[in-house]
Amino acid sequence: MVRIQWMLRLTFIWLLTMPFGVQAARLAIVIDDLGYQQMPSPLSALPPQITVSILPDTPFDQLTAHQATQEKRDVLLHMPMQPSQPAPLELTTLTSAMKKDELQEKLRHALTRVPGAIGVNNHMGSALTQNTVAMDWVMEVLKQQQLGFLDSRTTPFSVAEKQAQAAQIPALRRHVFLDHVPTEAFIRRQIHQAIRQAKAEGRVIAIGHPHPVTLATLTAMLPEMQQQVTLVRLSELYPTAG
Repeated sequence: MVRIQWMLRLTFIWLLTMPFGVQAARLAIVIDDLGYQQMPSPLSALPPQITVSILPDTPFDQLTAHQATQEKRDVLLHMPMQPSQPAPLELTTLTSAMKKDELQEKLRHALTRVPGAIGVNNHMGSALTQNTVAMDWVMEVLKQQQLGFLDSRTTPFSVAEKQAQAAQIPALRRHVFLDHVPTEAFIRRQIHQAIRQAKAEGRVIAIGHPHPVTLATLTAMLPEMQQQVTLVRLSELYPTAG
C-alpha cells in the first residue's frame, strides 16, 4: 500500500512538471466568412466549441449570429479591412483612407450587425493591419465595448495583435489556416499540423471557411481530433485584460 501511494505521488508530481503542451493540448477552430448563406447544417452539427465569424452587412449576418448563439457558440465579427493587393471589397470595409471618426463609425455599425459577438477578427486586411494608427483606432472601439481581438495574420507584418495588447484588450493570433487550398488532402494535412502544434505549444488557433469540403473533412476527422487534443471555445484562450 505504501509503495502504491508513493508511486501515485510521484506520478502526480511528474504531471505537474510536464510541459504544458503535453498536459493539455488545446485547439480552437474558427470558421470565417459566414453571412452570405444561412448557417450550413454540417457546421451546426459540429461541436459548439467551433467558433463562427460573420461578415457584416451580408444577407444572413444577424440570423447567423442569432443561430450561433442558440447553438452556444462563440461569435466573432469578421471585420473587412483593406488588403495589400487590389481585390473586391466588402460593402463595409475599413481602409487607410478613412479618418478616425469614419473608421470607428463603420466598425461600430458593423458590430450592430453581429449581435452577441465576443470579439473581432480581420477579413483580409494585410494592408490595414500594418497601419499602427488605424489599429489603435480599432482597438479603442473594442476597448470601449469590452471585446477581444483575434489577429487573422493575413500578413506576417501585422501589428494588430501588438496594438491590441498595448490597449490592454484580450488579444490572440491565428496559427494555422486550414483550407487556403480547398482539397480534402490538404485540409487533413493542416488539421494534423494544428494537432502537432497544439501538443507542442499547448494551444493553437486554426481558421477555416464554410466550404463543403472543409466542413466534411472536419466532421470526418472529429473523432481523431477529440482523441488527441481538447477542442475549446476561442473565449477559453483569451487572456484576461490587463
